[in-house]
Amino acid sequence: MLNKFKRFIVGNPLASHREHSERLSIPIGLAVFAADALSSTAYATEEILLALTGTAFSAFAPLLAIPVAFSIVLLMAIVVLSYRQVIIAHPTGGGSYEVAKEKLGVIPSQIAGSALLIDYVLTVAVSVSAGVAAITSTGLIGPDMSVPVAIILVMLIMFMNLRGVKEAGKAFAIPAYIFIAAMVTLLIQGGYKIVTGDVAGAAHSMAHQSQSAMNVELNLGMILVLLNAFSHGCAALTGVEAVSNGVQAFKEPSEYNASKTMIWMGVILAVLFLGITYLAYAFNIMPDASGHETVISRVAAAVTGKGSPLYWLIQGITMIILVLAANTSFSGFPRLGSILAQDGYLPRQMMNLGDRLVYSNGIIILGVLSVILIVLFKAETHAMIPLYAVGVFLSFTLAQGGMVLHHLDEKKGNWRNSLMINGVGAVTTGLVTLLLIFEKFTEGAWMVLLAMPIIIWIFRQIQEHYRSINEQLTLPHTGYCPLAIEHTVLVLVSSLNRGTIPALEYAKTISDRVEAVHVELNPAATERLQKAWSEWGCGIQLTILKSPYRSISEPLLEYIDEVEDRYEHDLVTIIVPEFVTKKGWHNLLHNQTSLMLKTLLRYRTGKVVTTVRYHLDD
Repeated sequence: MLNKFKRFIVGNPLASHREHSERLSIPIGLAVFAADALSSTAYATEEILLALTGTAFSAFAPLLAIPVAFSIVLLMAIVVLSYRQVIIAHPTGGGSYEVAKEKLGVIPSQIAGSALLIDYVLTVAVSVSAGVAAITSTGLIGPDMSVPVAIILVMLIMFMNLRGVKEAGKAFAIPAYIFIAAMVTLLIQGGYKIVTGDVAGAAHSMAHQSQSAMNVELNLGMILVLLNAFSHGCAALTGVEAVSNGVQAFKEPSEYNASKTMIWMGVILAVLFLGITYLAYAFNIMPDASGHETVISRVAAAVTGKGSPLYWLIQGITMIILVLAANTSFSGFPRLGSILAQDGYLPRQMMNLGDRLVYSNGIIILGVLSVILIVLFKAETHAMIPLYAVGVFLSFTLAQGGMVLHHLDEKKGNWRNSLMINGVGAVTTGLVTLLLIFEKFTEGAWMVLLAMPIIIWIFRQIQEHYRSINEQLTLPHTGYCPLAIEHTVLVLVSSLNRGTIPALEYAKTISDRVEAVHVELNPAATERLQKAWSEWGCGIQLTILKSPYRSISEPLLEYIDEVEDRYEHDLVTIIVPEFVTKKGWHNLLHNQTSLMLKTLLRYRTGKVVTTVRYHLDD
């Protein structure tokens, strides 16, 4: 039944040789890996305006948002060009982590890896929460339903990704391109109204903001406010690095297709982000004081009229693309997890490809962690945004710094231009990282800075465990021939029945020293066992252990130690008879004593625990 349910949810298994056919083309890859970056246009402008609102410059906040947005787009261009260099230098994927590992060393690579893992989890939580906020802006659901709806959406995306990257990409490509088309239509219609003066008050609002701005001198207070707005607006760059982490998901030539996807993503993101910010300025859009309506909703209502078909399309598709932005993480997190697992920093199960040729364990872990974050922050986007960009820009900085050393070492092709691009990227993103830490530390960035050392400590503990295991399991340099050993076999008997006899028979085939052991909990049951033993005991000695405190494990473990000391050998075999019911739920009707005993004996050296099963009919 469980297998049928799994096939219904995930689909039939795919053969390993189909891995290349599951790779993505540029159009599908753009929908999968760029959804996170593109979706940030739905809330990046709002984050800038929120940072400017409530300051001495609130009156012309939409106007100040424009230079802030231009600065972010300039930074975006530097990052996109820099990561294009990363893709070319590391076509196997891994992005910041691989670059840092190769050129900067172990600790910087672990910092990059931990920062990216945190970013991917935050991406899912923030994107889905922002998508739910878009729904609440329409009034279709109340704010009290945000958390349950967000959890359901995360689960749906997780199950979709378990069906395979290509299948998920095809399903999500149509909404992604509808979003781009809807936003471009909004920009064109808004621009047309501004040019023709079709919107009453728009020109007056622009003139009023400009006049107010001219009356304010540029001073330290304004600079700090603008820097704070800049740090909040940098959320627009989250997800930019995802393409470099998933290069191997693209069709051959994978690095060419990935770098082309990166450029297309950067261009589309810049146009949409600047366009929405300008419309917010032109129509004097400010964030909703109650927090129930998003800025993108207000922009769409001002341009198209609230309740118009285009307004509802924009709201609906914005909600979908914000949710689908989480899909970028479901593509990137498992791939990065598999690379970290190959280096021994995460459990090896993260390397396993599932039935649908995806890293299923990574997908499930990401889904669970994201749900926990959504519950903790009550699906409030603005509460999670301060945590969002610090890790992103830290990994940006490490990647660009590593690429600077790469170009200085390799000096291939047009390396000087590449060096300049990555050098500027390293300095710029490094300064932005420091700014984000300064501006957002008390707002929640401290949690990310605390989480990264904890994750790095976990990396090292896992790596040390695997190193220790490898040392202990490595064969000696000299040859070795296994020798036959003598051992005592103890058969644990709770009662004498058809399930006990096969265990006794098996015991006699593997050793001449066999003993049955019964722990007395019920004297009457023990007496019945002793009476039947002479006929059915197969000539095996029966030992009765008294248990005045009705414990099975304590007297049994003491007796096993006694047997081990009695004989001059290093091995005791314990056989546990066990009957197996026809249906799984029948197990709920029986004591799981055998399971408890096997668990206790598992951690005792010099003990072999064997189960002899007797299968029951329906």
